[in-house]
Amino acid sequence: MDIPQLRQHFRRLRRELGRDEQQAHASLVSVRVERFLGFRSGLKISAYIAFQGEISLAPWIEGNRHRQRIHLPRLYEPIEPRLRFAPLKDDTRWMRNRFGIPEPEAHWGKTIAAQHLDIMLVPLVAFDRQGHRLGMGGGYYDRSIGFRGQRKHWRKPLLVGVAHSQQEHSALPQQPWDAALDVIITEREIIRPR
Repeated sequence: MDIPQLRQHFRRLRRELGRDEQQAHASLVSVRVERFLGFRSGLKISAYIAFQGEISLAPWIEGNRHRQRIHLPRLYEPIEPRLRFAPLKDDTRWMRNRFGIPEPEAHWGKTIAAQHLDIMLVPLVAFDRQGHRLGMGGGYYDRSIGFRGQRKHWRKPLLVGVAHSQQEHSALPQQPWDAALDVIITEREIIRPR
């Protein structure tokens, strides 16, 4: 399958999951994210609002919004489309971006760039055990974390892909700009790529 066919196939698989299965996976992923983080607190962590069958981080966000400094992506497209990250607060106001995805209504100056985060929990369409990620195709995450490819030692932020286990592929095709995942968390396991 080529990349558009892979996207279509895996997006269909995650959309076909029933509501109960989605909720069960979200609860299990919440537990695994907690296990992965251990007892660390006060980290700047980006999460996301689930869209079109992505595994929801809502249970984890609700349980950790006062223990971690949670940020959510905000789409900015002035010159080159990329993401900035707005802190989640009790009084966060919401809007929908041009794709219909809920995001914080935050001015650019109140957001931070990806390099200021400790950990990024990122959605995906498909993954493989080598740490390759297939996104939705807009390149927003890849552009936002492209700076990691120029670093030799400092790997911050840690990239953690979050997915349903059925989104696993044996070996995804790669592009030079694709950012590799450091960890993948599904409802079944925590995967540390080879």
